[in-house]
Amino acid sequence: MGNMEKLCPHCGKQLPAQAHFCLFCAQSVQPRQTVCPPRILVRIAPVKIVLAVILVAMAALGTFLAIRPKNYDSYGQVIYTDEDGTYQLVLATANDRFTPLPEIQAEAERDQTYRLFSRLCINHMETGANAGQIFLQKADRVRVEFLQPEDSPSPMVCSAPAPADFAPEAALVSGLDFTGRSSSAQLLWTLEMKNGDTIRLRQDLVITPIRTWEFSYTDYPMDTVEELQALIDRIGREIAVPDVVNLYLPPVVYEGGITLENRPINLYGSQEAGMQTTFTDTVQVTCPDSGITNVNGINFLGGDGEAGVLASARFRAEACRFSGWKTGVLGHGEAWVNVNACEFANNQVGIHLNSAGTGAAYTQFQDNIFTENETGVLLENPPTEVALDFGGCVFRGNGTDIDNRSNQPIKISQAVME
Repeated sequence: MGNMEKLCPHCGKQLPAQAHFCLFCAQSVQPRQTVCPPRILVRIAPVKIVLAVILVAMAALGTFLAIRPKNYDSYGQVIYTDEDGTYQLVLATANDRFTPLPEIQAEAERDQTYRLFSRLCINHMETGANAGQIFLQKADRVRVEFLQPEDSPSPMVCSAPAPADFAPEAALVSGLDFTGRSSSAQLLWTLEMKNGDTIRLRQDLVITPIRTWEFSYTDYPMDTVEELQALIDRIGREIAVPDVVNLYLPPVVYEGGITLENRPINLYGSQEAGMQTTFTDTVQVTCPDSGITNVNGINFLGGDGEAGVLASARFRAEACRFSGWKTGVLGHGEAWVNVNACEFANNQVGIHLNSAGTGAAYTQFQDNIFTENETGVLLENPPTEVALDFGGCVFRGNGTDIDNRSNQPIKISQAVME
């Protein structure tokens, strides 16, 4: 057969060496090869890879930022949004729960103690509604603290935040106690929310020391009502507010009244050899409302005047006696008057509050004694809706103890009605 022939792998017949198919069975005699299709490589541009990575990272960051706890920190107010809406948290002024008060300024005598208040108000931004109580349910904890110099000679103290009757628009109130020796400090409110957020509201309390002037009857002539009035007028011309002026009066009977019209002046009575500082005519307090006139340890014994004290500016009496007047103390105009530990006897009216003002400096009328007055207290128009506290007062033998014509809220559970 030689090398020029080959066998058909299908039928076994002999075929020429060059044959590509069998002449007998017509089958291909060439060996089969497995052919693989070419592989197509797709190349991604490096820029597109970087962009894809950035997009994934941004999506992850957005998710993280959306769910992580948030911190808010600002002076005066914070605007806070959660799933229920947007709220204004504000350390507000006394008369407007929407207006922030980032700084409280106080003038203080060196050796006097003071109390002011910081008010946290919470308003719903869309409706303007007071949202205080609803919002506080979202908080785990609310605390207040002073951030102040460690070397302050008289550190400020703040009370735990709580609701207050005298500030019904505020969600919480903190009392701020300080003296004229206190250094200015920062008040910090911190609200720790149940969702992990933290809200911080800051408020500065800036203390401005004020000078105190002392005038004693041992150094200045004031034995007669004319001398006293001349000294008062001179002080009004020469000593500006906010400086404080204290007059220490002699143990004499002033046959007549005086008028304090230029500035507040504090009057302190004295006793000696059975004599006590006494006025037999009206003391009028008409000075601008830039401070409080304090009167302590003085008798006001009835004369021809309408009242022992007739005040159209802020006035406070302590440890004084009012007897024989049509009205012992009358607050009118826009004045707020306050009396504590005083005695009112044999007056037509002991205390008469009839003012068109809108605020009260103090609401305590404690430890007073009302005896044999036609009316002990007449509340015709007190300039506040806050309850007046008559704790420790004694009402004895009056025609009417309290004539509450204005339906003013009062506290008398600790008073004695005989």
